[in-house]
Amino acid sequence: MDKEVFDTTRRGFLKTLAIGAGGCALGSGMLLPGNALAESLTGNLAKVPVETRWAISSGGLVKNQLFNFKNLLDGVGREKFIEIISKKSFFVGGQSAALAKKLGFTGNDAESCAATIAAMVTIFYGPGQKYTFEKVSEEKVKVKCTNCAFWNTVQGLKITEDLCSTNSKAYWNGFAQALNPKLTSTLVKARPLRDSVCEWAIELKA
Repeated sequence: MDKEVFDTTRRGFLKTLAIGAGGCALGSGMLLPGNALAESLTGNLAKVPVETRWAISSGGLVKNQLFNFKNLLDGVGREKFIEIISKKSFFVGGQSAALAKKLGFTGNDAESCAATIAAMVTIFYGPGQKYTFEKVSEEKVKVKCTNCAFWNTVQGLKITEDLCSTNSKAYWNGFAQALNPKLTSTLVKARPLRDSVCEWAIELKA
């Protein structure tokens, strides 16, 4: 074993990095003769539309969340799953509200709250996410999710357990209350409960 290459001292470590970098540079030149810049990171990214990048990254997030929920449910059972996810998702909803505010979104009333939560979930879940809104009154808005990346992925993997209604209920309510303590979100319909859509009622309490 070459002691110099595997030297753990700072000098040896830096030398190892230099050797590795040189090898990468040489390899890159051999693999990409001519105009190597055309195949650079920036060049490759430029070939992929922003919406496609968004769909790919959000799809990975959805699957990661799905499998985390499935593993938790399998490990602790339904009752404990609901307890854990209710607390965790309410907290995450609040964190998402803080991010929404940093992005310049506002949600002090029912209407703007509904639009803000739907926009943030779409950012996380991807361009396929679709919603409709019904303004019941100045204090109440109904939001229906007509196409959901999470639900579509669950269906595609043929998972029959309810992995999302508890999360949806707690996340939306945590988000709404973080925007304005007088706001609440109530999950009134959910696909895992055999409804045709998921629906929330956003209300501003007096």
